[in-house]
Parts: sequence; C-alpha cells; structure tokens
Amino acid sequence: MLGATKFDGYFEPMEYGGRYGYRKGVAFNGIEIYYDGNSLNMGANVSMSGTGCRTYAQFHPMSELLGRIYDGVMEGEINPTRIDLAFDDYEGCLAPKRIIDIIRDGRLRTRAKMRCRAIISIDGKDKDEGDTVYIGSEKSDKRTRIYDKAKEQGDYEGIWNRLEMVFRRDHARAVLEALVGGGQSLGETMAGILADQIAFIERDDVNISRCSLAEWWVDFLENVKKIKLMLKEKPAMTVERLAEYVDRTLSACVYVLSETFGDDFWRSVKERGKLKIRRRHLTMLHNHALLSV
Repeated sequence: MLGATKFDGYFEPMEYGGRYGYRKGVAFNGIEIYYDGNSLNMGANVSMSGTGCRTYAQFHPMSELLGRIYDGVMEGEINPTRIDLAFDDYEGCLAPKRIIDIIRDGRLRTRAKMRCRAIISIDGKDKDEGDTVYIGSEKSDKRTRIYDKAKEQGDYEGIWNRLEMVFRRDHARAVLEALVGGGQSLGETMAGILADQIAFIERDDVNISRCSLAEWWVDFLENVKKIKLMLKEKPAMTVERLAEYVDRTLSACVYVLSETFGDDFWRSVKERGKLKIRRRHLTMLHNHALLSV
C-alpha cells in the first residue's frame, strides 16, 4: 500500500521489535509498520505521524494514500482507528492564553461537550492556565487541542501555534470519507470540517447559535463552507455478530481456558452470565429465535 518500489531500502527494523500486540516492526522517518501479530487475523498496523505524512508526500500524493485507505475500508481490509487534522498559526491568533480568555468570555461555540482544560507541565507536574487547551472530553471520539508548537520544538524562533482535531473510530471513518469523496482540496475539506466542529464568535446575540463569527476566525478559515461529518448508523448487534467477534478476538483465550479448566469452567461462566444479562442481550436472543423459526 505504501508503494514498496519507491520505499525499498528506507525502512529499518525497530530496535524494540513490535508493539500493540505485534511481534515485529519496521520504521522510516515517522512511518511505522507493525506485523507478525499474536493472532492470525491481526494483519498489519500502519502508523503515520505528521512527520510520516510529510515523508510519504515526498514519494506519493497524500490524496492517493487516502484513496487507497478508503478503498481498503470499503473492502473491509482496513480499519482506521484515528485521524488527526492539524492547523498551524504563525500570527498569534491561536495563542493558548488568548484562547483561554476567549473561552472564559463565552465566545466559543462547539459541537463537543463543553469541557475545556488548559495545562502546563512544569518539572513533570501539571499546572492550570498553560500552554495547551483541550476542548471536548478525553473519552470522546472527537477532541480539539490547541498548544504552543514553538515551545514544544524548543529551538524554534517566532510564533507557532497548532490546533489539532483528533477523531477516533466512527468519526475517523467519517473524516476519511469527507477527505476522499468531497470533491475539494484536502485543505478546503479540513478547514470545512473544523468550521463545523468549533467556532469562535462575537457575543452579539442572546442566542449563541445566532452569534456572528469572529472576524479573525473567518480569516483563519479563509471563509470556507462548513462540512458536516456523515456518521453511518451502526448495525444492531446480533447473535451472529457477537459470535464473530468472540471468534475473531477471543478464540485464543477460549482455547487456553478450555485446555486448562475444561467444561466445568464454562458451565460456571454461563451461570454467572445469567445473573448479568441485560435488555440488549435478551433482545439479541429474541431476534435470533424469530429468525430461526
């Protein structure tokens, strides 16, 4: 998928081997590929940092990579677990301390839950009111962070702030679909997604949804149109899907427990399961019985 002919000779084995349940891994300038998983159906894990994306772009267009990933998702061969979108500010409009003041003034409108936190790390201890602002819950499938990239780099002279949007699971799939199928450039699509997720506003109306956008925010986004992520409805859990999940992810555990404890163990597990059963489990059993008639 990464264009092996152009990457031949660049990747080197990782000193520490694999991770994430993989025994082996190779890396090249921000691109990491893990393989030889603990189970036969794990496939490979490809991780690309921002540096890795820039590395890849030296060999192939990023739009081509996104298209290949999207095709793999549609064919059921790839499962994107996380996509980050990054935006850089070199003029100071996204300075974390400035953003903190804006949020305190109630000039932020967001689709995320209003959980904002600012931290700074000093001697390993987190202090409030610092160099990183988080918007949204840490456990959410989407979260925004704004931080002082220049300070992170250490030797960078000048202003460099970064806004990153982190999308996981279903939101990552929706972002991928927007980037590939939107018919716009990557930059326009990214800005459109950002414009839909958060907005810095002027408090010129009692109803926050009718407040106008701050002029500096419009300029930063270059007046792009919003792009709403299209989340596909999750299919209902069925007995068959549950069986597939157990077979795909827990089969090795089932084998070890069966060899160790035998049938008596599973009978005790079944009895405990009866005490923990919930409405969703009863629904699965009911629907399966109807289909089996």
